[in-house]
Amino acid sequence: MRRIALGLLALMLGALLTLMTAPAAQAVPPPENGPHAGATDSIIGRWEALRKCSDMVRAVDIQGLDALEPIIVGDYFPNATLEELAAKDDVCAGAKPQLHYHFFTTDGFFGSLDQHENQVDDGTYTVVDSNTIRIGDSETFDFRIQGATLQLTPRITEEQRQFALSHPTEFTEAVHMVAVAVQGINWKHVPCQGWC
Repeated sequence: MRRIALGLLALMLGALLTLMTAPAAQAVPPPENGPHAGATDSIIGRWEALRKCSDMVRAVDIQGLDALEPIIVGDYFPNATLEELAAKDDVCAGAKPQLHYHFFTTDGFFGSLDQHENQVDDGTYTVVDSNTIRIGDSETFDFRIQGATLQLTPRITEEQRQFALSHPTEFTEAVHMVAVAVQGINWKHVPCQGWC
């Protein structure tokens, strides 16, 4: 019995000595650029997209608002009038892509930042269901989040569409909805940097 106990004690001391002299295991950080890097399942956060003039025109055309192309591209030509833009053969000629950001806070605030990270839009938002949000009282969007990307689709009502078409020089709800969503582009989830 005593030999068995001494044998077990020697075995335990050997195992302990092996553990003590083995190199410490190094923690392996998760890959930063892996398939799920930055993945989110919530609209809360800050989202970035490189908006091209052609994306804006396509988005307004998808909604049957072709006549509003000059007003939707105004940010790309701050010194041009709507009349000058409407007279161009290609309304986007000379436009350079611009970074743009949206943010959604946990306490229900929505905003946008221009390419210089100046705030250019603000309001409130409500999550209606798992794939629908409402900005303000009357601008509804479908949204889809896949990994670290967000896609927005505006649900422009016929009333909003007709009002926009009858006021082509105004930045109406329909124009705002198209500009916020830029239907067809992906918004990338990025660090909040104090915005959300």
